[in-house]
Amino acid sequence: MVWAIAVILALGGVAFFERQNLVRELTVKSATLHRLASQRADQHDAHLTSLSAIFVAGGVERQDLLLDVAATIMRFYPRITSVNIVPYGQFQPMIETHPGLSVQAKAQVVKLALRSTGALEIGQVPDLPDHYLLVKRTPNSDAAQHGLALVINARALVATDDPFWDAPSASLRLSTPDGQTALVGQISSTESGFSKPLGSVSQPLVFETSLAIGLSDLLPVGTVVSVIASVTALFLLSAFGFKQRARTKEAEYRAKLSAQETRLAHASRVNAMGEMASGMAHELAQPLTAILSQAQAGRHLARRGDVERLSTVLDDTVSQAQRAANILDRLRRWSKPNRAPSEVCSVHEAAQSVQNLLALEAKTKGATIRLSLHDNPLFIDADPVELEQVVFNLVLNALEASDRAKVTISTRVDGPSAVLDVSDTGPGVPDHLKSRVFEPFVTGRPDGTGLGLALCQRLIEEMGGDIILLDGTDQTTFRLSLPRSNKTAAP
Repeated sequence: MVWAIAVILALGGVAFFERQNLVRELTVKSATLHRLASQRADQHDAHLTSLSAIFVAGGVERQDLLLDVAATIMRFYPRITSVNIVPYGQFQPMIETHPGLSVQAKAQVVKLALRSTGALEIGQVPDLPDHYLLVKRTPNSDAAQHGLALVINARALVATDDPFWDAPSASLRLSTPDGQTALVGQISSTESGFSKPLGSVSQPLVFETSLAIGLSDLLPVGTVVSVIASVTALFLLSAFGFKQRARTKEAEYRAKLSAQETRLAHASRVNAMGEMASGMAHELAQPLTAILSQAQAGRHLARRGDVERLSTVLDDTVSQAQRAANILDRLRRWSKPNRAPSEVCSVHEAAQSVQNLLALEAKTKGATIRLSLHDNPLFIDADPVELEQVVFNLVLNALEASDRAKVTISTRVDGPSAVLDVSDTGPGVPDHLKSRVFEPFVTGRPDGTGLGLALCQRLIEEMGGDIILLDGTDQTTFRLSLPRSNKTAAP
């Protein structure tokens, strides 16, 4: 079954990419032909302008001039099959090239010329399905008495020597501007691959193409055989090496857990040292400042009393006090952790990682760590190591609070926030410490440093969230509330 599913997925992937390639090729070929047809259509405007100028200058008397130019145009542009000057009056002479126009076509030319207000008019040739009329009144004013018409072969307008359009699966259609009447071709598929009017102001004919993609186009016999052979070979190799890979993966997983535990422990020690250094700097700053002020005052008095020895001693005191202040300042800067850039990280992965890291600790104490996670993954913007460190500290505190504790890590969604609770069945936090539990150096254990929860609070606040100790609950519960990420998690 696994082999069959793999073959189906592989064939489906090949078919999908082959279809994408065919559609992409259709789009490129269609855009090229559309651009060529648009350029050809724009040439008709120039031809009409020059022919109209010749007719206005020479009139019917010099129709030879017009016919000579018309013959040259038709020779170099064979898609223009006829050039005609049709008078509005029935008994006035007309000028036309071979084969000329039918009575219905002449009436259509007059109708289009009378309708024109200066712009070129386009219409169908009644007795030539693949052709259309392009009409200009001449002269181009309300005093016009003639219509100048080009009969254009629409099929030649979109003619190309690209073999792509010779394939039975490829089709194109050129329709009137309203899209109601097809001048050339038919679309073989209801799903057009390309549809766009020509880029000509006077002839915005609708150009459409499509590609009837069949199964044989997507999956030729040779491709199917190759895919089945490749999948079979990979499947056999995978089955042969499964046990070895499983052992390797298990070893890598254990190494990863060990590395995570070491990294979390190191991060805890470094951050704890930073908190301690900051606290010491805060406590020692005031006496050092006092020593500095007294030494400066003594130096001033010594100078006034001209006591060189006292002045020298006080100068040394000022220098040493300043040096001590500089050392503490450097210590404070060094102890401030350099936070890694935030990234999209999973709350559930952090909880599962902490459960794995502390599994042995819980087993030693006869305790249990249970996960009760939200149905959907929850992601936040933070440093994954810092998030794991916070959850790690909370769970470790719960395990160290009592033996045989039952610790539960649960998650849920609260509006725009992801909420993570760490609850335990231990003795709880003493009442006199609840209001100060997040202050540095405040602890309820004789061997505690009082820095763990203070560190957790600072890290959570830097993530844009908050941490609280819930009051009035049956179990001791610390709650983390963190804003959910708006970004997409990396695969």
